[in-house]
Amino acid sequence: MSYQQPGYNPQYGNPYGNQGAPPPGWAPPPGQNQGFMPPPPMPRPEPHYAEQGEARTGVFDPKYSFHFSDRSIRNAFVRKVFMLVTVMLLVVAVMTAIPFMNPETKNFVRTSMGMYWTGYGVFFVTYLVLVCCESVRRSFPANLILTAIFTLATGYMTMITVFYVITAHHKVDTVLLALVICTVCCATVIIFASQTKYDLTDCMGIMFILSMCLLVFGIVAIVARVAFHVSWMYTVYALFASILFMMYLAIDVQLLMGGRKFELSPEDHIFAAVQIFIDIVYIFWMILSLLGSSK
Repeated sequence: MSYQQPGYNPQYGNPYGNQGAPPPGWAPPPGQNQGFMPPPPMPRPEPHYAEQGEARTGVFDPKYSFHFSDRSIRNAFVRKVFMLVTVMLLVVAVMTAIPFMNPETKNFVRTSMGMYWTGYGVFFVTYLVLVCCESVRRSFPANLILTAIFTLATGYMTMITVFYVITAHHKVDTVLLALVICTVCCATVIIFASQTKYDLTDCMGIMFILSMCLLVFGIVAIVARVAFHVSWMYTVYALFASILFMMYLAIDVQLLMGGRKFELSPEDHIFAAVQIFIDIVYIFWMILSLLGSSK
């Protein structure tokens, strides 16, 4: 029996061929008092998610291929988002307290109801830009500027909402009660979403159906309250809207934490912060509207 050694390979290539290697040229494919009500819930544009298990599905997108393999990077991303959300909520809280410390601001709020709808227009436009335009929300400093404008518009709308509720009932207990309920509910939802093994990110189709049903019911409730002075329908709407946004908060927290079927890209800290922030604000608005309409 003779042994034949492979010939000399001057380029240090593989003499046995590229077994299992991709073919040459292969590249991955590109990737409220009577008559005053908070605005209806915003539409929630479908975000770009980084889906796990690309080797299982055969789909590879280099833009979303990073799945928090390093725990320290995941923790840093989560801390960054929650710090940003905390700053945004503090700005809203400070703006809400201004009319009760400055009489001139109180008079301006009382006589300038049209500014509320101007603020809502700014709120609506900046929200859509931040969640729909990926290139904008990932570009510094444009993303921070738009986030600041969005936060100020939200704070102005919250300030007017709280002012009219307190003016209607002449007590601060309604707002404080709504704040306590909102804080307890949001903290409970965040803890549950981060600890449970149930994957809530796989329920986006159900959430879309529930959102559309609630939107139609909300339009009917607002028309019934304004045109026919039937307030109980809006009370029911506020109750279900607050529950729906608690469910959205749980889903957004799991998208932020990662480790589920869908997770947010680590570059989308602005998107994650805006979504969690608006979930909390809408929960507060709906609870405040629910308590205000019951008095």
